[in-house]
Amino acid sequence: MKIFEINLSRLQNEEHFKYQTGFKELIIKLTPAALGIEPQFLAYLPLYDNECDAIDYVRKSDITDALTDSDAGRDNTYRGFADYIKSACNHYIPEMKQAASRVQIVIDEHGNIAAKTYDKETAAIISLISKLNQHYADDVTTLGIAGWLNELQANNESFDQLMNNRYTKETIKTQLRMKTVRLEVDDAYRSIIDRINALIIVNGEADYKEFVGEMNERIDRYNINLSVRLGRNTSEKKKEEQKV
Repeated sequence: MKIFEINLSRLQNEEHFKYQTGFKELIIKLTPAALGIEPQFLAYLPLYDNECDAIDYVRKSDITDALTDSDAGRDNTYRGFADYIKSACNHYIPEMKQAASRVQIVIDEHGNIAAKTYDKETAAIISLISKLNQHYADDVTTLGIAGWLNELQANNESFDQLMNNRYTKETIKTQLRMKTVRLEVDDAYRSIIDRINALIIVNGEADYKEFVGEMNERIDRYNINLSVRLGRNTSEKKKEEQKV
């Protein structure tokens, strides 16, 4: 019997903190003294507290009212534009209907833009506007949607500038701090795991059965989630390569 392996470096920040929190709480529940890891746990605790501080700072710096409002603004413009084209697909003037149908195809190619992640939405809006202006200029004129595209572009550029400013001033520094803190926590975590695995060999399994059972159940769950995400990312990468 031993504690399973988990690739902590593959966990996202929130996942990593949640995993470490569960680990800490399980040790407190069963007591460090009973597990024979008091010195190692005392060394772990201040490092865990550092990660707690870092993750709180990440949350505050990454998710702001200004960023959320800016994203909502471009989403509203995009949805208004998309609704206008959808309605024009049923226009009584044949030329308008045909132009709208061609523009609708371009919109469909880009998927549900408003539902994408921040960076992917920014890129998708740039691609959509560029394609319409370059290859469907006549349809843009026929439908009179230049104003919609200009407004969407302005909204998108405003969001992107705000996002870049956040990354430049706060988030990069915070992410670097988070990376360092995580490495320190992981080292302390592995010291505890190695200690318990060694004690199991020396003292037998009885005193560690509950701890190992609960830890391995959690590790299994996290490893499954990691495998699913890795498989999804690999599949998406292959699809992108096939498009090139």
